Amino acid sequence: MKPILNSEYNELEMVLVHTPGEEHNQLIPWDGDHALMGSYPRVYEELQNDHSQLKALLQKYVGKKNVLEFSTLLEEVFENEDYRYRFNILKDTLYGNAETYIDHLQARGIKLETYSPKELVRDLIEGYPRILNLNNHRLPQIIIPPKRELMWMRDSAAVTPVGMVICNMSNPRRKLETSLVRAAFKYHPMFDEDSIFLDMVEVTRKIKEDPAWSGLTDHLLLEGGNIMVLNEECIAIGVGRYENLYANRTTRAAFNLLVEKLFEADKSGKLKRIYMVHVPDLNGFIHLDMVFNMIGPKSAIVMPYIFGHPDPIVEISPKAVLQNFVHWLRRNMGENRTDMSKIPNKVMFEHAGKVEVYDRDYIKQKGSIVRLPHPSRYFLNQLFEDKILDPDSISWIGGPLKNYITPYEHLKVALFEQNNMAGNVMTVAPHKVISYQRSKITSDALLKDLKRRDEHAEVHLMSSNEIRTDNGGPHCLAMPLKRATPKVDQAEK
Repeated sequence: MKPILNSEYNELEMVLVHTPGEEHNQLIPWDGDHALMGSYPRVYEELQNDHSQLKALLQKYVGKKNVLEFSTLLEEVFENEDYRYRFNILKDTLYGNAETYIDHLQARGIKLETYSPKELVRDLIEGYPRILNLNNHRLPQIIIPPKRELMWMRDSAAVTPVGMVICNMSNPRRKLETSLVRAAFKYHPMFDEDSIFLDMVEVTRKIKEDPAWSGLTDHLLLEGGNIMVLNEECIAIGVGRYENLYANRTTRAAFNLLVEKLFEADKSGKLKRIYMVHVPDLNGFIHLDMVFNMIGPKSAIVMPYIFGHPDPIVEISPKAVLQNFVHWLRRNMGENRTDMSKIPNKVMFEHAGKVEVYDRDYIKQKGSIVRLPHPSRYFLNQLFEDKILDPDSISWIGGPLKNYITPYEHLKVALFEQNNMAGNVMTVAPHKVISYQRSKITSDALLKDLKRRDEHAEVHLMSSNEIRTDNGGPHCLAMPLKRATPKVDQAEK
């Protein structure tokens, strides 16, 4: 099969997840570049409890056999016990460390061709070596780093209407994570040979091997949470404003390459438009799916004021609500005790929510990848104009503005709920979503909105006691591989 995604909301048919495991025990909770260092220490048993609720909800909709476990897929890749077969996959995946890893196995009396696939995959995911033994009075080098972020399946790769894109992560520790995910789609027999249309692992490796392009891989950052399939004809991609910050984790250079490859791979010409959306360069806004998610036909859950809406109906614009709020915070803060570099400022929201439109027909007319002149000012307005989103079918993180005395009270609650991943929902069918239980204000308002549009609407709440210790929600945790073909509304034909 070739993974194809026609929207973010049509009925889910097949999905890929990774249940977190003992890779989370391979952690020293300090910030640093060592493979064992990292923030967000987690208890993996509790992580698994949270994640099991997600899997149970997914299985309810698509059946147990259609919720694929990543580690199982990878084990099946290595079931062939031929040495050369396994060596070639490891060499392609570990990129320079395969020989060292195999030498270590041989030193322990382990033959690669007879090594248990389960243990081999444990090494690749949990890291190798996992036990720090002294050798000649020295502790060992970490040959394979643990993949503690692998549970965020949507980050390292994404499915589009034309196939898979393998991403290039901004965090150096996560570079091998994309190689591992790539191995499953490249070598597992269930996937077609042309499943991957853009392989950023291969692109960045070629650049690194060419001295003339040294260092330019830092400008080709692309992560799956920024790729949003609005429908089978339109895709939105979130991009950070400042390439030197990388907070948003996707750069314009990577966006340009993706646009070129998307249109190139779409032989049928069905893909009409690609939107570039400016997302603020802040930690809580690292991907587009943190602040915007489709939850049904022409229906979305959205972070207020980022995209020029809702209109406060007072003497200020939606953008001014954001800018006045952060200016008030900074002005009333004890600057002598606060690292102000970590506090948002007005400039960070200057371009937030603005949109660029890349239209297939216009590009064909001009003969190069150029943006459409004079689009709407904000992303939401463009979606309204293109009839992709209905203004009356938006649910706001934090609930509707009418529930608050002022827009600033609305924004204050929305920022708190957004930080709890309130908008990062996984849509399993139109108006049926999975959300974290801790975002109660948003979840209650969302269910009320959805019931108004669809009496069969559902909001399923999963526990997030431990899994929320990092920036990610249900949308990040599950990678849809297949959704039902969209039904054509006869009234729209």
